[in-house]
Amino acid sequence: MAGEKWTRDETLVALNIYCRTPFGRLNGHNPDIIETASALGRTPSALGMKCCNLAAFDPALAARGIKGLPNASKLDREVWEDFAQRPEEIAFESEQAFACLTKREVRTQDDVCWEDVRGLDSLAITKVRVNQHFFRSIIITGYRERCAVCEIPFRELLVASHIVPWCVEKSERMNPTNGICLCATHDRAFDKGLLRIGAEYTISLSDSVWKRRDVRSVEDCLLQFDGRKISLPDRWHPASKFLIRHSEMVANLACMPDADI
Repeated sequence: MAGEKWTRDETLVALNIYCRTPFGRLNGHNPDIIETASALGRTPSALGMKCCNLAAFDPALAARGIKGLPNASKLDREVWEDFAQRPEEIAFESEQAFACLTKREVRTQDDVCWEDVRGLDSLAITKVRVNQHFFRSIIITGYRERCAVCEIPFRELLVASHIVPWCVEKSERMNPTNGICLCATHDRAFDKGLLRIGAEYTISLSDSVWKRRDVRSVEDCLLQFDGRKISLPDRWHPASKFLIRHSEMVANLACMPDADI
């Protein structure tokens, strides 16, 4: 297929690889790219370059002074913009395209966390399971498999957390800028308003945390991070509007200690 134009499905596969792969590994030496390129009938270098074409549209990389390759096509831009505008639909399409073109099973998450499955048909449940898996992959990859607060590097302990909960804003549940990678402890603390992240990415702690500053574990797990900035991902930085909204939502949690957002 050398020299042939890329199809939309092939470009969706490249987007899928781009989202799940650390930027520094988007090259023809990456075993995942080698295997996927073979299934597409492309060379590994061609697939790696296609992924780097997509990087040209990534604002997080641009903010860091990193540029993608300059020869991105109209189709590359269309696919990127489609994902930005319709992440649920395009994420699912990309997973379907990846499974079809590589002759694999569609990747899913076992449990369904984003919906009450009562009344949903099998296709709707499958879409949710696929998108949950995809969202977790791109968020955790973006943060280099480390918690944004404490940088603990164990994937098993990490949560792809929504800043504005999916049940509050369903339309934003696949938006990567509404995601943040946190360890289980800091995910829960963030949800309950004990740990807050400002629009400028600075960490602050609630009054209830400071009242327990005499407890060693509170110092180790929470207070030591007060005033620090979170570690930002390689792509799709958390959007300030979501962080502001989250802070507004947890403002009343102090008087509702058993509430969840």
